[in-house]
Amino acid sequence: MKAKRMAATATLVLAGLFTGCASTEQAMYRGGAGHDGVYAGTPGPVEPIETAWERETRARSYSSPTVTAKRVYFGNSAGTLTAIDRATGEVAWTRELGSPIEAAPALAGDRIIVATWDGSVRAVKAADGATVWRFRTDGMAYSAPTVTEDRVYFGSADGRVYALERDSGERVWSFRAGDGVYSSPAVANGRVYFGSLDGNVYAVSQSSGEEIWRFATDKPVFASPAVDGQVVAIGGYDRAMHLLDAGSGGELWRFRTGNRIYASAALTAESVIFASTDGYIYSVSRGNGLKNWDYRADDKVYSSPAVANGTVYAGSRGGMMHAVDTTSGKRRWTYDAEDEIYATPTPAGERIFFATLDGRVIALE
Repeated sequence: MKAKRMAATATLVLAGLFTGCASTEQAMYRGGAGHDGVYAGTPGPVEPIETAWERETRARSYSSPTVTAKRVYFGNSAGTLTAIDRATGEVAWTRELGSPIEAAPALAGDRIIVATWDGSVRAVKAADGATVWRFRTDGMAYSAPTVTEDRVYFGSADGRVYALERDSGERVWSFRAGDGVYSSPAVANGRVYFGSLDGNVYAVSQSSGEEIWRFATDKPVFASPAVDGQVVAIGGYDRAMHLLDAGSGGELWRFRTGNRIYASAALTAESVIFASTDGYIYSVSRGNGLKNWDYRADDKVYSSPAVANGTVYAGSRGGMMHAVDTTSGKRRWTYDAEDEIYATPTPAGERIFFATLDGRVIALE
């Protein structure tokens, strides 16, 4: 195992009151169908920080690990889907899907839903990775699948967002945007929200796929929206974080940064917390769009911040995992993973799980 350099500061503070994923297990990108990035009731790792386990997969990865009660699911550029024992880091099984996996898998009962670059979305058995059904699109599937009680939603580079029957993989509807959809759809309020490379943010009907509203930015949108019952937070190539009214699509405010925003925001009751490739993590007041604080990371940040127990976690291109106090913006600790981190970290229990570009999955506690 490679040597690690760790620095730690500050002490544990009491958790704030946040919006978050439901108490039932919702293991998917950003924690739940709304992708708010807040893990309510999760203590997260506190000091001293150390490596619980590390697992090499020997292929580059941008995929964020999906953590369930017993396992961690993870894909890589070789097209390998791996299931890892959450407690020990031992590999339970692997499946070769024949095409790179960039998006985070999603849990759907006893199945895992996974998207691949060949334009396919598959349901595989969580127990052993055997394929149950497969749906093909006409473009690469970079979008992390979003799972609800009866459906699977995802976007494709063919410019469409698809709704599939969760059990069978049959198409319910598809919506055509003006360009590719790399954004993972967020589902809330009976609507599906997503961004497109055509520069628009869309809200469509969850039941029919009919357009309800669109909001135009100046540049392509790769990021996935964070949504709750009231607002939609999403950033883009226009170097701005936009807060939109979830009902009407009207812009409540925008906050400019120094570079493009690839990462999704974390949406708390008080703040919108997000990262930019200008190298900063920002906390902005949800009410008025004014900056609460900014935190200078060691390099550009493509990793979407995750919030748990009063701490913001985000990885950098420089290979550092940063833990920042949500109230003050002060560093709690950093961990040197010694390779670039693009994937979103996943807090679960008293650990945080993340992947490095060289294909390692790391659990810290």
